[in-house]
Amino acid sequence: MTDIAPSTDPSTVRMLLDRASVATRIGDHALAATLYRAALAVEPNVATTHVELADSLMHLNDFAGAMPHCRSARELDPASARCAFNLGRALEGTGDAHAALEQYRAADALAPHHSGTLVRMAKLLREAGRPEEAAAYLAPVVEREPENVPALFELAFAHERQNRFEEAASLYARAASLDPDSAGIVNNLAFSLLGLARYREAEALFRRALKLDPGLHEAAFQLGMLLLQRGDYAHGWPLYERRKLTAANASNYRRLPCAEWQGEPLAGKRILLAREQGAGDGIQFIRYASLLAARGAHVHAWVAPELLALMRTVPGVMHAIDAAPDDDVIASQYDFWCDTVSLPSRLPGETVPAAARYMRADPARASAWRERVHALAPCARRRVGLVWAGNPRHRFDAYRSLSLHALLPLATVADTAWFAIQKGPAAAQSAEIASGWPMHAVGDALHDFSDTAALVESLDLVITVDTSVAHLAGALGKPVWILLAAHTDWRWGIDASVSAWYPSARLFRQKHPGDWRDVSAELLSQLDAGPG
Repeated sequence: MTDIAPSTDPSTVRMLLDRASVATRIGDHALAATLYRAALAVEPNVATTHVELADSLMHLNDFAGAMPHCRSARELDPASARCAFNLGRALEGTGDAHAALEQYRAADALAPHHSGTLVRMAKLLREAGRPEEAAAYLAPVVEREPENVPALFELAFAHERQNRFEEAASLYARAASLDPDSAGIVNNLAFSLLGLARYREAEALFRRALKLDPGLHEAAFQLGMLLLQRGDYAHGWPLYERRKLTAANASNYRRLPCAEWQGEPLAGKRILLAREQGAGDGIQFIRYASLLAARGAHVHAWVAPELLALMRTVPGVMHAIDAAPDDDVIASQYDFWCDTVSLPSRLPGETVPAAARYMRADPARASAWRERVHALAPCARRRVGLVWAGNPRHRFDAYRSLSLHALLPLATVADTAWFAIQKGPAAAQSAEIASGWPMHAVGDALHDFSDTAALVESLDLVITVDTSVAHLAGALGKPVWILLAAHTDWRWGIDASVSAWYPSARLFRQKHPGDWRDVSAELLSQLDAGPG
């Protein structure tokens, strides 16, 4: 477009602003921005023109370009809520969430109860891990404006982040009835239904979300996990690959400087397995190294430092390292790389390799722990390790972890010595109930997974919630009883009492969400029945 020459004629400025307004209404934001710039060249100190130009630029996703105009407008008209709001939008768009929130607060003070401002504030508070505050701002908006879809969505999201899935699902459903073609709303409604263990309904909604938006990676990833949960690996693994593209996970993955393995022949080839996700995932999926080795591959595994020694005992792993090699080393020494959890999707037709045991504790450490365990409980008929809480930062830790008090009935089991493998803040609970349930607290003596493996080898049974110790005990072939919430992770199936992944595992499931009493009673019955 030809540049518009500036003019000092006020009528020309008015014409430019009128033309810009028309361009905005028809969605030509690039033309509108050009016209607003021309107007500012003549009258540079008009706050509303700066605001309108900033709006046009933000419609074009040019938040950095909008920023100076938002600041100019804010300085020229500090009493304007709109100027504060727009500066907040520009700051949010450039990634400065804290400063953006301050501007939204200022806008709310200048023009209280404006729903657009409150929704923006709530979104930032929710993303900052403050969903309770977000909900407090949004509840009045939804009450005043029951058909305000953005407010319904954000209030639902705030409830979802607090694991209040019933309330979240109800609000998402209302939003979806008002905007049925929003893939994002349908996806989030499905996720809330997952939290209520309403799997069939959730699956149908994830499929609908993907019809509305095939590029919605979050819906594909969640649908993949649902299919894996019921054992549909052929369709589940490809969708599970979309985990790498979700907004939450994309930054955790990078491409390495050699070919990514897609299933090509491996005879005589070097392949680097790249670590991802948590320690439990690393333990669970390293089993596939044996299949690669059987195809003639030289398998090197890049693993978490705390797993290094154990990974060197896994069949098929020729070499294990605890840090990624330099890019030039990868490029020169490896033919392929593959994310460890992607291996099943590259091996179509293979069943889950479920060896009774594919990891081994260090013999010297295991011997030392056997002596220590015997010294602590020389007369016990059975020695049981216990883990009752996982990582509190886990998204669903409030569901999978429990208070040790919920398992207190197990203290009555005769001839059993209990060893608290628990680490972290929850470990203090063993001291709280020591008078009613004496327990050997050994968590502080476990410095890495090699120590934990050596202890587990010396026990008769491990009872644990869904955390890395469950995977470790299963990989060691040790009898392990895994306590599962009603809404459980995909890898444990829907209702089975045995695991497709670990032959030595038994699964104990909640019958009612949040209620561990039935699980505790079943554990007590099984422990009383025999040595396990």
